[in-house]
Amino acid sequence: MSPTPRVFLGLLLASGLSAQFHGLSSTADGTSVYFASTLRLKGAPPLLNGKIFVARQDGVSLYRARERTAPPANSPACTVGGFSDYLGAETAANGVVALAYGSSGVGGCSYPPNASFTQITTASGDTSVPGIARLSPNGRYALVYLAATSRPGSAFALSILDVQSGAQTPIAVPAPPFPQYVSMPPADARVIANDGTAILGVTDGSTKNSGYLLKPSAGAQSFPVADGLPLIIDADAAKVLYQRQGGLYLFDLHTSGSTLLMSAAQSASGFRMSDDARRLLYIGDGQVHLLDTTTLVDRALTNDAAKVAEATISGDGKVVYAVTVVGRLLKIDVASGAAIEVIGRTPYLSAFGRSFLPGLTATVSASGLSDTVINGTVPLNDWLGNVTMWIGDRKVPVIQLTPSSVSILVPWNVQLGGGPIRILAEAPGDHTPFYFPEAEATVEADGPRAGAIARQDWQPTYSGPVNTGEIIHVYAVGFGPVAPEVPDGAAAPAAEPLARLTQSLTCSNAEILYAGLAPYAVERVYQLDIRIGPTPGYQKFTCTLGNGARFVFLTLNVVQ
Repeated sequence: MSPTPRVFLGLLLASGLSAQFHGLSSTADGTSVYFASTLRLKGAPPLLNGKIFVARQDGVSLYRARERTAPPANSPACTVGGFSDYLGAETAANGVVALAYGSSGVGGCSYPPNASFTQITTASGDTSVPGIARLSPNGRYALVYLAATSRPGSAFALSILDVQSGAQTPIAVPAPPFPQYVSMPPADARVIANDGTAILGVTDGSTKNSGYLLKPSAGAQSFPVADGLPLIIDADAAKVLYQRQGGLYLFDLHTSGSTLLMSAAQSASGFRMSDDARRLLYIGDGQVHLLDTTTLVDRALTNDAAKVAEATISGDGKVVYAVTVVGRLLKIDVASGAAIEVIGRTPYLSAFGRSFLPGLTATVSASGLSDTVINGTVPLNDWLGNVTMWIGDRKVPVIQLTPSSVSILVPWNVQLGGGPIRILAEAPGDHTPFYFPEAEATVEADGPRAGAIARQDWQPTYSGPVNTGEIIHVYAVGFGPVAPEVPDGAAAPAAEPLARLTQSLTCSNAEILYAGLAPYAVERVYQLDIRIGPTPGYQKFTCTLGNGARFVFLTLNVVQ
């Protein structure tokens, strides 16, 4: 029995939710482009997960959106179900669209379950397919990857789906030897032709490359170039774009000849190809390039100061869509090079998977908020440049803006409400149909916890030893209100009246000399000056704040 093939699933996904517009796919004639985004159109409900939009020269419309849902209640551990985010799209000439999406999962696993699904939309309705499904240009076939888990190297099954009949033909592929793995390019870089012929690449991420030609009737055959990594196949299954150590090549499946398109020394990424393989799109030095694969004439189609993040080409090779880093969507006529701005500058936030501490700085990935670095001055305002930041219904101090991030001060008394917090950047766009950017993040419970510790002479220590009777200085968070209270964004006083705790604080084997905000601190950092008591040994300093429960604040080695 042959070993089960393995794949790095992260490489199969269309893209992450990390930019304004991603997972681009143009229609065959270039009249419209599909993309995913967590942004919402002006006036639309505040749904902040990934959605699919369609942009045309006359405007943008919502194509698909779903609320996040969890698997059914009482589902066993590792169950995958429900819905999380749309991640990207891939279109076909017959109107079929494949929408990559992530589902939700139940915890309790020793490994992350595979949460990747594809929603195939046709004139007769929508069908969900487990795994990643990649469409042929005519929409007749799809190559389907179904991984057992989402961890690297997971076992997977491979099949070719007849979209019309729903029949799936399994394709057996030998397991790549470690450390090699199956690698697939992003969606809209076609990996399956109109007759169902598909390509599959295998690599170690460095110098060892190989691949397969896949056919429903003939199974898997080795790619004719032994050290070539196949990337894209044309609509007629006649030519394959592949990579090897020497550079990027186009292989002719009829003549078995290869054409060098660019050397390995050339910086290029984001490859897309017209259906006839005549035009190759790529991003080089932050700009969109188009290479004629017959004449090898290379043209730069953009010269944007903000650089291009992603681009795609229509099946007929006549139209290119490009998204800049600041969220402009451009439609470019390939023949003339003329560009039309379909969407103007669109600010964006991304806090996916982030967790923040009340009272401390939170830095959120962002784009389109500022072209330069702008630093706030103390006392911090709830605006910086032309950006005002909100958490829920509350404006919050802005510490710094950069072209790729925004840093804010999370209020120490932010209301948690048992769920994620909503962060909003009130930032003007430019001819954009989208509302101010929003993101969700979690806030950790605000309980007392110790941070840096300094001895009496202010030398840092971690667990000691410290002497009985010695005064130590402990920085901490989570100790609640003080008096006089300090406005958000202002520095704590460094002279009397100091901002002391309003609740009593007692600790075992210790005398509290001062407990309040650290002088000059803008973040909600407390300073506790503690005289160590007479008991030596490894001591757990158990404390009580007000009428709250006792908690272990420090563990130190105390010596006499």
